[in-house]
Amino acid sequence: MKKTIRILAVVLCLVLAVSALSGCTIKLNITVNQQGGSSAQANNTPAPTAAPTAAPTAAPAPTTQADKPAESKPAENKPAESKPAENKPAASELSSSSSKEDIVAEYVTVYNTTKKAGTFKGHDEMTLVEVLIDGKDNSMIKNAAKGMVKAEGTDMPLPPYSDDNPCNECLTTAADIATATYNDNGDGTATIKLVPIATTNSKKFSDAQGNMFNVMEDVKPTVESISILKWSQGTTDDNVVLKCDGGYAEVTYDKATKMMTKADYTLITIAEVQHANILIFKDKSATAKFDYKMLYPG
Repeated sequence: MKKTIRILAVVLCLVLAVSALSGCTIKLNITVNQQGGSSAQANNTPAPTAAPTAAPTAAPAPTTQADKPAESKPAENKPAESKPAENKPAASELSSSSSKEDIVAEYVTVYNTTKKAGTFKGHDEMTLVEVLIDGKDNSMIKNAAKGMVKAEGTDMPLPPYSDDNPCNECLTTAADIATATYNDNGDGTATIKLVPIATTNSKKFSDAQGNMFNVMEDVKPTVESISILKWSQGTTDDNVVLKCDGGYAEVTYDKATKMMTKADYTLITIAEVQHANILIFKDKSATAKFDYKMLYPG
């Protein structure tokens, strides 16, 4: 019986994390191509022919003198036009009351600057928070399952990424974010916390959760490879659902350099399976909640 219960827990809950766990050990060597900027020089070409023709004609001289004061007036107004430009930096300073759009724009700048540098690497941790079988908690199953949930990734760039797509440009937009907070730490650093909107069966690089995290995906082949697992009704697509809700990215960065000094990317995934037949167990349901953290530096 214990063996059967163990199979039930592994098949219905932990197998949903297999694809994510297999991706935790991927190491990437990111090559940064530094692009040099170019500057254009403008050459002023005077028109010497205009001055000689004006010199012999003494009669027009009074009119040009009368015009000079009028021409100088726009020049006197130029300093006044520069005042709004001087106020722009003050208007762009972030605070705890800044808009979501402004905070996300700052996060994008910090992310791009940090990831392109290629030196800010971290490690990951995965925790099985909860396991429910038919809606009931079972401590024995949970304790047995905890030992099978591991994450062993090191030297990891900021998420999201894959072995064929380092994704050096931030994909997160203000439309992806449910809440955004900003805090000036008073020591030259600031902290931004973003909570993306919830998604179901998220895809990497494709939605709010996938634009921020290394989400769990492609679990269907793994589930269907288990011969003892059958469905009392429906298909794998109908009965296996991964919900991402409540995760966050919290980054601390140097305000002058826009480089991260610390970061915590926590993906919260709730795996739900229903209508499962396993050996003598019929029409069972299971729910497993995982916290998957990527911590920097580390």
